[in-house]
Amino acid sequence: MATAAAVVREACSVIWSQGQVGRVAEFYSEDFKADYPMTDWGSGLEGVAALAASVREDIPGYTEHIDELIEAGDEVVVRLTITGTNPRTGDEVSFRDVTMLTVRDGRICFQRGLTDYLSLYIQLGMVEKPGG
Repeated sequence: MATAAAVVREACSVIWSQGQVGRVAEFYSEDFKADYPMTDWGSGLEGVAALAASVREDIPGYTEHIDELIEAGDEVVVRLTITGTNPRTGDEVSFRDVTMLTVRDGRICFQRGLTDYLSLYIQLGMVEKPGG
């Protein structure tokens, strides 16, 4: 069986960066749950698949780059840089995310984290840069 870190690395690549949403069940458990402020993951495999499809529509070229990964048994912490394209301007966007995942029986069953939405929203032109 693959290590927790290997499962997370492959999920980041296959599901999130390559957009192979039909393969969600290979990496996420049926009873998957998420805890992210301001992001609705829905529930189970359907929720993961819906969110993965949505981010690729909202941010064309959505790609996750693992900057740092720490594994402790079934727990994995990942610091990511996420890149893509602003759909209105064509400019590249880049923002950070920190994700903590629990892997059981070779599948991600719980995920929580924080995303730097302020940087993303400034780059998308949705909010003004503070003090700028």
